[in-house]
Amino acid sequence: MDIKQEKIDDLNAVISITVTPEDYTEKVNSVLKNYRAKANLPGFRKGKVPFGVVKKMYIDGVMAEEVNKMLVDNLYKYIETEKLQVLGNPIPGKDEQLRESLKEGESFEFKYDIGLSPKLEIGLSNKFKMDYYKIKVDEELVNKYVNDLTRRYGSMMEVKKVGDSDMVNASLNELDAKGNKVEGGIHSHASIALEYLENDKAKKALLGKGLEDTMVVNPRDYSKGDADLAAMLHIDKKDVDNVGKKFELVIKKIHQITPCEINQEFFDKLFGPDTVKTEAEFRTKLAEDLEKTLESDSDKLLVKHLFEKLNDKHKITLPQDFLKRWLKLSNKDVAAEEIEKDFDGFLANMKRQLIENQIITETEIKVEFEEALERTKGLFAQQMAQYGSEVTDEDITKAAQNYLAKNEESRQIFEQLMQEKLLTMYKETLNLKTKEVSFDDFVKLATGNNAKKGILDSLSNLVKM
Repeated sequence: MDIKQEKIDDLNAVISITVTPEDYTEKVNSVLKNYRAKANLPGFRKGKVPFGVVKKMYIDGVMAEEVNKMLVDNLYKYIETEKLQVLGNPIPGKDEQLRESLKEGESFEFKYDIGLSPKLEIGLSNKFKMDYYKIKVDEELVNKYVNDLTRRYGSMMEVKKVGDSDMVNASLNELDAKGNKVEGGIHSHASIALEYLENDKAKKALLGKGLEDTMVVNPRDYSKGDADLAAMLHIDKKDVDNVGKKFELVIKKIHQITPCEINQEFFDKLFGPDTVKTEAEFRTKLAEDLEKTLESDSDKLLVKHLFEKLNDKHKITLPQDFLKRWLKLSNKDVAAEEIEKDFDGFLANMKRQLIENQIITETEIKVEFEEALERTKGLFAQQMAQYGSEVTDEDITKAAQNYLAKNEESRQIFEQLMQEKLLTMYKETLNLKTKEVSFDDFVKLATGNNAKKGILDSLSNLVKM
């Protein structure tokens, strides 16, 4: 079997494999003999069917299967031996002709296109300067948090007219240009909190309205950005650009929310019995919890900015034509338009993964099995404690070992530990300058949007990687 590589450019190559009768004849005949031993045809005793008859019946299928096995095995052995850093998987060459059958005694040449990973050298050091944005937990932020919590734990009563701080439950139906419902269009139910509605005109339009009142609205006026609009209409975020500006809004329920009192019962609900006893302690505890919670957002924003900076610095290019063909062949049930629409996001994720892989290679960071085992044992022990179960350390160890050995989801444990190690390395290696910013300014930095009035829905969910 002859295998050779033709490099098209730094990112694309073609691997040609020539298969001769000497490569496949022995294996094909071995499979056919096995078929003969098991063949049970009318007029012949089992295992006594003439080889020629068996060969005539099965040769085409056996040839195709065995040659394909040889091709795949040798293709990937070649990639491993030559230490080729490929993206995706090899795919049939652009000009490769579809063969309806393979004829015995002939030689065949097969060509595969491969996409090559760009060569990277990251070299992180303390010369690499980055800003680390820390959210200032001040009295204003704590007050916002208290306001959100008292509303969440408050009482709710149905009313007939929309008030300034009420929650409106409404149905939304997509309309065409003439104001008629779009057949098969978007239909959803949404909750609109007037207290947090920032579009004053939209808020004013709802005030004083009653049950079953109908309005024609632009749903964007009642949402905050694409993600919020997608959630409100129960559609995929990638489809928000196609959403029209006319929707019928029908008020179905109106809830008046009365915030709960700040008292011992409220403290106990949040932190457990007698953990906090005064409002001053309560606010101090909230501030501490916010500090811990928001630190993870600061960390995520650091990593996001780091990868953006590295991508800009290295100007990574990828074999886009190859990758599109590979995606289409690998996802035959997905429309070509969908692949095209999501392609920029796919490229961004691939570039990030390439950078991260190179950092891991250069720093030689590893996650050992024992580390994953200890993390899994901790998670299992925590879970058992929640249910009041009493188990021995030996039982937890066995359960954790079985989980890591068999469960596909166990890869998440290794990935989580790897991300933690990488974050520690970034903080220890990079030249970080800490900048304290307000919550609202941080939201703007992280999302490009202004902060919502409430913060509960934003905590630990600010930074999208």
